[in-house]
Amino acid sequence: MQLSEELARAITSMGRLINDFQGEELSRSDFLVLVRLPLQGGAGEAVRSRDLARAEGLDPSTMSRRLGSLADRGLIAREPDPADGRAHLLTLTQAGCDAVQRERARRVALVTDALAGWAERDRAELARLLSQLTDTLEHRRASQHDGRTAR
Repeated sequence: MQLSEELARAITSMGRLINDFQGEELSRSDFLVLVRLPLQGGAGEAVRSRDLARAEGLDPSTMSRRLGSLADRGLIAREPDPADGRAHLLTLTQAGCDAVQRERARRVALVTDALAGWAERDRAELARLLSQLTDTLEHRRASQHDGRTAR
């Protein structure tokens, strides 16, 4: 098999593992939204709901329903955008931050358990190579994005 096929297979298997043993608190889609938000009162700028919808590739109305659910559960705070009264700025509440941390720990445990039989040097090498691949892909995406916006 080619490398790209093996990567796709690994990513698919990881997604299935996460979904099969989904946490009780956050759905996969909840988690993907929450990790994009800064902590309320912390470092980082609040995010506009329309920008979040665009980043996730969702229709704004779909994102609005998801955000409403997260706000109802006390995981996010929505404040009116002073620059546009129709829009909201979103941040994580402390409860949202805690939920994200628990979900991250759950996901780490799933991978750690899966790699328990691997030699330490193999785990370290996998981590190094995945980091290198991610850095390369992110750099390539940024370069291509910069090229499109410069046209």
